[in-house]
Amino acid sequence: MTRARAIIVAFAVAFGFGLAAPARAQDAPAVTLSDPAAPVPPELMARASSPDPRVRLGSVTSLQALATPAASNLLLGQLRWDYDPRVRAAAATALGASHDPSLRYALDDAAHADFDPTVRAAAEAAGASVAPFAKRPKLAAGFSVLCPGCGYFYLGDNERAFAYLGATAGLVLATLVALHRHTDASGVVQQYPGRATPFLMGLQNLWLYGIFASYRDARLARGDLGARYPVAREQLGDLLFAPFNPRVLKSPWVWAGLPVLLSGAVGLGVLFSHLSGEPASQMTRTLTDGGGVQFFGKRYGTGAGVALGETYNLSLFLPVGIGEEATFRGVIQAGLSETSLDLWGGWAVGSLIFGALHTLNFVGKENGAREAALAVPYITLTGSYLGFLYVHSRFSLAQGVALHFWYDFMLSTFDFIADPDHQPFVMRFGMPI
Repeated sequence: MTRARAIIVAFAVAFGFGLAAPARAQDAPAVTLSDPAAPVPPELMARASSPDPRVRLGSVTSLQALATPAASNLLLGQLRWDYDPRVRAAAATALGASHDPSLRYALDDAAHADFDPTVRAAAEAAGASVAPFAKRPKLAAGFSVLCPGCGYFYLGDNERAFAYLGATAGLVLATLVALHRHTDASGVVQQYPGRATPFLMGLQNLWLYGIFASYRDARLARGDLGARYPVAREQLGDLLFAPFNPRVLKSPWVWAGLPVLLSGAVGLGVLFSHLSGEPASQMTRTLTDGGGVQFFGKRYGTGAGVALGETYNLSLFLPVGIGEEATFRGVIQAGLSETSLDLWGGWAVGSLIFGALHTLNFVGKENGAREAALAVPYITLTGSYLGFLYVHSRFSLAQGVALHFWYDFMLSTFDFIADPDHQPFVMRFGMPI
């Protein structure tokens, strides 16, 4: 199973947690009704039906504060039938403040049919304020699981949805072009599958980022009202720059945490090699031995080869850092924290999901079960640290993306130095014709 499919399954698991957990205010109107069945007090009813328009106008604020269905019905009556446009406009504004999406049709009707332009404007603004509460953030994310960016169709942002689908089509086409076979001078048909990997990584992580983006935008459209904890607000450009942003990298949680995590990962690799009895002579050449670097069938000097190889690695791991952090921390951990699990329960379960789904990286590998037994607990620990960064940085993804990228990039660099002849940009398939 590919990593892309594994992470999408992870989201589906967490999405199930969210659906199974008790409903949160995030998916309901922001106003909490202490006693929904309570009638309007007689004195307030008398004020709302007073012949004096100034008294009726004053009753609007009290009805809004009461926040019960009976109060909303009385406000709807004022919006529809009060002869004073000031009362109708105030009633429209009060109904908009309830964030109850069931009122949208009445407000839209007033925005089009009322003869007073002030009332029409107030009703239009109120309708716009309740409309986002008809869209559920989890459902928007769910639609984006089905296809890249499709949650935006649900949110009514067709332009952005088509932009995601267009970018997806472009990456699919680039992948097919990169996989194209060619015949070399000796008549051998060659294919370098590694050429397609950056496009596949881009495709995978565009898909994953789209899940987060639609979830985030659905919540922000509501002003993030009704949620216990803020949603991450970074846009794609912020996250692309995060691993190189001095303001992000100056955090000791990033620059001090990185070498600790790398040391643990390298030590774990050495331990596994020792336990498996792999001879050190298995590596035929290191980068320091000279001989340059082969990059997709062409031999380059060491300097140029390293530059090409590291650029290739950057193209792989920058999308991975963004896509995985956006999904695991920005959606899964964030969504679980809004359930009865609360903040640290969401962090713990999200970290376990992060580790558990990475077991699929070892499926089909020789000694895969033994590697997974050592690696998955450490991956879970690493995921828990990234989840902690998300909470500690006030629900920002920037530090996690930076750390995730540099962790993957540096491990790949260590492997490149130790074994330059067995990198993704060297491997090829070929057959004589």
